Amino acid sequence: MKKYILLCVVCSLWNTVSAQEKDLTAAAQKLLATAKLDSTLKAKKWDVGGPFSLNFTQTNFSNWAAGGQNSLGLTGLLSFHANYGNKRFSWLNDLELDFGFAEVQDMPLQKTTDQIEATSSVGYQLFDHVLASFLTNFQTQFAPGYTNPADTVLMSRFMSPGYLVLSLGLNYKPNKTWMFFLSPASIRLVFVEDQNLANAGDYGVTPAVRGSNGQIITPGKNELTEFGAYLKTSYIHTFSKKVSFNTNLELFSNYLKNPQNIVVDWYGLLQIKVSKVLAVTFNYQTIYDNTVLVPVYKSVNGAETQVGKGPRLQIKDILGAGLGFKI
Repeated sequence: MKKYILLCVVCSLWNTVSAQEKDLTAAAQKLLATAKLDSTLKAKKWDVGGPFSLNFTQTNFSNWAAGGQNSLGLTGLLSFHANYGNKRFSWLNDLELDFGFAEVQDMPLQKTTDQIEATSSVGYQLFDHVLASFLTNFQTQFAPGYTNPADTVLMSRFMSPGYLVLSLGLNYKPNKTWMFFLSPASIRLVFVEDQNLANAGDYGVTPAVRGSNGQIITPGKNELTEFGAYLKTSYIHTFSKKVSFNTNLELFSNYLKNPQNIVVDWYGLLQIKVSKVLAVTFNYQTIYDNTVLVPVYKSVNGAETQVGKGPRLQIKDILGAGLGFKI
């Protein structure tokens, strides 16, 4: 009888433990499935990526009848975006980096392209595809720049100039590829941290006040504050596994001085993959800023001679082939 009772107790405990084990297993599986689902949803909220390329150029001549100069060049380009969206909230980020240099014969090393640009905007959806957004945009360059390799007169360097735009406005984003931001009230800060450039009044800052003998009485200002309207539109699209394109257009009008002189900055990058690691890239940029004076040259007695400075349409384009892939 005692054995029978003991057997019943053991069976009862076994059934209880088995049931609890099944419940714990089911709960664990449910928790794991929920964690995977949450991880998937979080992953889908982020859109991260962009093309990167590293292009090499080399030209070598030996007893070449038509003439020419040996040269070696290297250019790196990165266009990266990291965008986050969760219900009505969005956070959009873009980073454009490019730097290149060339060495021609025995001339000093000269940079061929140099840009740092970062844009970040935080938005809250008001209507379908329309967000109230706060946008910041920052631009400068990495290295010192000169008019030509033989010059020792500095034209630019890091934070000379540097530009910072702070804008509050509306952002229209109908899809993942296109964005249109408009702000009627924006602050644009211009930084010229190199004192020699600031004393000369380059990039629109107030120049130094000099005495009759040229001595500096009051140093030039290192910052300039502008207030006006700002527009930025960007387009990012991957047409296929081998072709990607992105472009940005920025416009700014300063209410405080000559609002008709609109600052224009248009940038684009096209990448065509040839193989998994090889690609052809075309990068272009067009800038017009009435406050930026560039050297003006004329032919005098057969030689190109600088005759002054003035605002000009600045155009840069680079076509290269080399390593290329998507991040």
